[in-house]
Amino acid sequence: MLAVLALVVLAVAGCKGAPEEKPQEPKPQVEVKPVAKKPDIIDHKNYKWGKDVPDWVLMDVAELEQLPEYKDLYLFKFESPRAKDLEGARLYVENMQAATEIARQVSLRVQQKFAGAAAGDLDRLETYMETVVKTLAQATIVGFKKLDDYWVLMRYYREDGSVEEDAYTYVALYGVERRTLDELVRRALENADEQVKPRSEEEKTARDRVKEAFEEGF
Repeated sequence: MLAVLALVVLAVAGCKGAPEEKPQEPKPQVEVKPVAKKPDIIDHKNYKWGKDVPDWVLMDVAELEQLPEYKDLYLFKFESPRAKDLEGARLYVENMQAATEIARQVSLRVQQKFAGAAAGDLDRLETYMETVVKTLAQATIVGFKKLDDYWVLMRYYREDGSVEEDAYTYVALYGVERRTLDELVRRALENADEQVKPRSEEEKTARDRVKEAFEEGF
């Protein structure tokens, strides 16, 4: 009797068959965007003479100022946008009023120095800092000189790999004596002290700490 029941159970199980598999949901399609080919240098100022692009063109200003030959200078590098001809790229940089642009960059660098030197007191020094930065942005910068310039002709590509355009970029490196700009910043700090009096002993202490930091340059 038990054997008969076992056979019936097996027969029923056989009729059910294997459990149906659930259809798998389609995997989300990941869109792969084509990566544009990097621009190629097809000509540059030293190419005719078989020399490489100089290091100063490739380095940022902070790195350049660490080099012995620039130890007494603050440096400023200006770069043109793409231009169809070299003269147009050069004129863009030379006509943009280097003194005004240097003053703007000085004010930005001083603002960054404030952020590091003031640490947790930046909110307390906000009005003081704004006064210093505004003074420097409107300052007349003297004594700057162009140290070097360079140009490159680049070939730019579209995402499909076809050539988009050949265009020039012109770069100029300017320098200002450190003592000249350090004195300009010192006077701006003193001027701000006269215009905006400290509201507490804590603010005065924070200002003194910032001034000490600027004694090492900016």
